Amino acid sequence: MSKKSLEILFMLFVIFTMASCSDDDDCTPDSSLDVTSSELVEIDSEHHRVYTDVVVDISASELWAVLTDFDNMPNWSTSFQGLEGDIREGGEVTVTYIFPDPVTGEPTESQFTRNLIYTEGEQFGWSAASSTFPGIVDNHIFRVEAISDCQARFIQTDEFQGTNPVFSTEDLGNAALPAYNQFNSELKAEAEN
Repeated sequence: MSKKSLEILFMLFVIFTMASCSDDDDCTPDSSLDVTSSELVEIDSEHHRVYTDVVVDISASELWAVLTDFDNMPNWSTSFQGLEGDIREGGEVTVTYIFPDPVTGEPTESQFTRNLIYTEGEQFGWSAASSTFPGIVDNHIFRVEAISDCQARFIQTDEFQGTNPVFSTEDLGNAALPAYNQFNSELKAEAEN
C-alpha cells in the first residue's frame, strides 16, 4: 500500500470514528427542570382531575422501557404492580395494584380487567367504570414525553367522575395523589439507577 493510500485510509478511519461518537455523551440534563408537579383540580363537584409529573434523567425511550417492563415492576413499585394481557390499543388487560386494606392497613392485592388505551412509546392507561367504587368512572393515563436526548417527563393523570354513596370524586383524588407521587418517585429511582 502506498503512503498516499495509508494517509487516505487513516483519514477515513478518523472521520468514521468521529462520526460514530454518540451525541448522548454530550447531553447534560437540565437541573432546573428537576421539579415535580402534583395537583387535584375540581372540574365540578362530581368530577376531579389528578395531575402528577416528574422529570427523569434518561431518554424518553429508556424511560418507556422501564415503565413498560411489567414483569420487573413489582421489584420496585410498592403500589402499581403492572399489566398482563393483550398490550395494545383496545387490548384486554388485567391491572394489578397493592392497596392498604381500609380496615387493617395491611397491603392487599387488587386486580381488575380493563381495555387498554395504548400508544407505543408514548402512553398507556384505561378509562372505565370502577368496580371498587360503583358509580365512579376513572380515566388513568401514564405518559412519557421527551425533554431532550437524556431527559424525559413522566406524567400520571387520573380523572374521577360520578357519584358513590361512600366516596366522592374529591376523596378519591386526594387518596390517589400521594400514591401517584410515590409511584413517580419509585419510577425515577429505578430508571436513573
